[in-house]
Amino acid sequence: MEALIAPRGLIVDLITPLKNDRSIDGRGLGRLLDRITPHAQAILLAGPGGGEGKYLEPDQRLELVEKALVVIHGRVPILIWITGDTEEKTRKTLLINKKVLEKLGYQGQVFWVDTPLYYHSNRGLPDHFEELSSMVDQPFILHNDPELIKGLARPVKRNNIRTSILKELTCLEKIVGLVFNGSLDRAHNYQRASRRRANFRIYDGDETHFLDHPSTSGVVSLGANLTPKAWQRIAGSSLNLTGDQKDYPDSLEQVWESGGYLRSLMDIYHQMPVPIVKGVLSDMGIIETPTCAFPAENPEGPKRRVKELMARFGDSC
Repeated sequence: MEALIAPRGLIVDLITPLKNDRSIDGRGLGRLLDRITPHAQAILLAGPGGGEGKYLEPDQRLELVEKALVVIHGRVPILIWITGDTEEKTRKTLLINKKVLEKLGYQGQVFWVDTPLYYHSNRGLPDHFEELSSMVDQPFILHNDPELIKGLARPVKRNNIRTSILKELTCLEKIVGLVFNGSLDRAHNYQRASRRRANFRIYDGDETHFLDHPSTSGVVSLGANLTPKAWQRIAGSSLNLTGDQKDYPDSLEQVWESGGYLRSLMDIYHQMPVPIVKGVLSDMGIIETPTCAFPAENPEGPKRRVKELMARFGDSC
């Protein structure tokens, strides 16, 4: 039996609030977490997409995790992206975060998220995760993102975890889920590879894919930083998390409306998601600045359109 089952539903790909000097905006982080936590089944910290984890310095990632844990205080499960440029850096990030948990005496649910192909080939992955699993008590969630791997400076043989390798990895008790980006065919292959584990979660890492073909586990959403209530409504309905059919016709109409709203927002922010989302949250007074960990243009036009759309749907506060 698995020691801990991964959450199911809306996982917010939390943006990392930064001050102008690129230190962590602790107050903004607290306000953002207080806004989204009531609507999330879990929160991803320092993710490679919305959380800018691949651009953050090790001390920034550590500061983010420590401050977030203090605010969340076990209210929802936490997913922490630990991947580094090398196997050694990944191992070091894992152990440093383990020390933070021990220092805080943190009792909430924590899951380590790793994109193994970022620093490791498919060959030998089961042995690699056996070693990582022996170092910590908490379980792991894998992350598969071929576009992220394609962006690496070094050549790689494969951009996806092989289906046969995933099947081997699911034999490890501490690997309890996968955040998936990729083709629908590969998603189906991964589902078959993991079917021996009834509670193995495969989350949609692509918001559009979830709206079109929702998985049975949930979605990792950057847009939920802006619209946590609407994303909770969509995820809850798609996965039937409430099981409440009492007001089904009215509820279905609300879901259709929310889906159209979220698609319209994605059409605006998808080209520069992090700068636009941070810009809107900064204008709303939730985070201190729209500073990003990477060079970014000022998306004034798209940001204005997002705010206008949010205001029309009563989502501006």
